Amino acid sequence: MTEDEFLELVRKHQDQIFRRAFYLLKNSEDAKDMVQETFIKTWQHRANLREDTVHSWMLKCVQNLCFNQLKRRKFQVYLDEEENNTLETLLYTHSYKSNPPPDEIAIKQELKQLVRQAIEELPSDMRSIVIMREFDEMSYKQIAEELKQPENSVKSTLFRARKKLREILDRLMETEL
Repeated sequence: MTEDEFLELVRKHQDQIFRRAFYLLKNSEDAKDMVQETFIKTWQHRANLREDTVHSWMLKCVQNLCFNQLKRRKFQVYLDEEENNTLETLLYTHSYKSNPPPDEIAIKQELKQLVRQAIEELPSDMRSIVIMREFDEMSYKQIAEELKQPENSVKSTLFRARKKLREILDRLMETEL
């Protein structure tokens, strides 16, 4: 892999890798560090990487780095207001042609917070698959290849994760009312 090919790879995949790291770590500075470390590892292993699998390799690499970071922390980090706004921008898009009424904004903000909270409560294996499928928009096949699991296992885990998300959301919404 030449330097130009590597730079193109970085340009093409850095946003998705950052989203994965940010969603797992919930901290933009830590996520940037993990993205940088992922690209350093990619450069170091460039001779052994295949073009058709390098994207999955990088996503798995950043995920492993993030899990290691979380293990080192041993505690939950909560989003501050600035990072919360970044998460809103990264994960959700608004398709308003004009300014929405304030009550709609408040309701959507509350719902997004509940969904984020519910996803955070999922076990890490389920959370990873939900993120890959829903936010990274990966196919079942891509997820299976990245996780080295059968495709049916990925589908099954995603089914259970969605069911668990509904249960968590029901519980959270009851406490909100």
